[in-house]
Amino acid sequence: MRPVRLEMHGFAAFREPTVVDFTDAQYFALVGPTGSGKSTVVDAMTFALYGSVPRWDDRRMVALAMAPSVNRGTVRLVFDVGDARYVVARELRRAARGGVTVRNARLERLADRHDTDGDTEVLAADSGVTKEVERLLGLPFEQFCQCVVLPQGDFAEFLHAKPRDRQQMLTRLLGLDVYETIAKEANREAVAAGERADVMAGRLAGYADATAEAVAMAGERVTALEVLAGRVAALLPDLAAAGGAVNTAEAIVARLRYERCRLVDVSVPDGLSGLDVRRRSAMEQADAAQHGFTTAEAADTDAREARATAPERGPLEQARRDHADLAAALAAQPGAQEAYVVARVAFESVVAVTASAEGAVETARTERDTAATTLAAARDTAARLTDERDRLARLQVPDGLDQLDGRRRAADDDLGAAQHALDDAEAADTAAREELAAAPVGGPLEQAHANHVALAAVLATEPELAQRHVAAAAARAATAQELARAR
Repeated sequence: MRPVRLEMHGFAAFREPTVVDFTDAQYFALVGPTGSGKSTVVDAMTFALYGSVPRWDDRRMVALAMAPSVNRGTVRLVFDVGDARYVVARELRRAARGGVTVRNARLERLADRHDTDGDTEVLAADSGVTKEVERLLGLPFEQFCQCVVLPQGDFAEFLHAKPRDRQQMLTRLLGLDVYETIAKEANREAVAAGERADVMAGRLAGYADATAEAVAMAGERVTALEVLAGRVAALLPDLAAAGGAVNTAEAIVARLRYERCRLVDVSVPDGLSGLDVRRRSAMEQADAAQHGFTTAEAADTDAREARATAPERGPLEQARRDHADLAAALAAQPGAQEAYVVARVAFESVVAVTASAEGAVETARTERDTAATTLAAARDTAARLTDERDRLARLQVPDGLDQLDGRRRAADDDLGAAQHALDDAEAADTAAREELAAAPVGGPLEQAHANHVALAAVLATEPELAQRHVAAAAARAATAQELARAR
């Protein structure tokens, strides 16, 4: 590890921001009077790396790292390890009750090792910083203090100590006491090994008769026993099989003896020859029954296959329903035809009546329009004559007044005839509308015509449906017979 730049602010004696630049320094020395902060610089580097200082004698102690008159302090160290440049920083905060804690600890790697303030990659934060520094430097805090940073008080004590104490101090500072521990462990292992050697020597004394000849004889016996063991292992399966065969044979012999004892008192009954004939006949019948059963199974299989390959039941059911509809339609055909003829005659009559009524209506409308025109003209004439009468009332009665009165009476007669013609036309129109309303509705006639067309189409397909029905019925009957015979 090579320090590059140390920044302190509010750390121990450095209340104000302080920077120590080690760039391009191969060797350096911190010189100054006692209390000027030389050791604090080393403490700041150690604190930035491990979060503690060796001369505090307590790794959990952090209150001494903060200047007495500030509430916040920071330490930032830029250092090189190998070809990479890193920066580690820790922040100190003073709580309201006076306690000091470490905040925002971070270890980062600089992207450009020649730039101390450039872009960085975060490697660890907070509690993981110390572990990552130990992994990066390869030294834990204790070994770093022993190998890299020698505490100031221990060095002064080392200079003034006696040779024996100086040796103990060096042993403690350099960690050489581990060799004393190793020596103690080695001595303990040596004592244990000696004890085991004595025990083994006692055991060897019990084998004093183990001469070379005895060892050779024992080896020959071992070899012979191994050969014998191999032969026994090879013969064990045969022996086990023979034992099993003997057990089986003994069981058979016992069963045969028992049967022989039972058959001693058995005598041949009468009719044994007939029983044999009946047995053979029964066997032949059983064979025939088995053959019949096999044939039935084959027939059942064929029937099932025929049933599987037969037409679907849905179309057959649909054909049956169509056949029933056809029969119903054929049964209702005469009545439908008669009703169609009657409806057709009624329809033609209604059409004729409607045409006549429409003609009468048109004539009545024409006469009504004519009468209305005549009435309007008559009214105009009456108004004009009334005006003239009013105008003539003031005149003297001229000659020919009787003719004028005749003309007025003729106009009144024409008006009455026009009104009568209008009434007759309205009555004829009302009668025509009533006859049209009383005439049969055209919907049933159209439905009867559509039914007639559908009936004709069904009649055209009747032969084919009848043949399909007959074939389906025959197939169904054959399948039922085959199924019954198979069962």
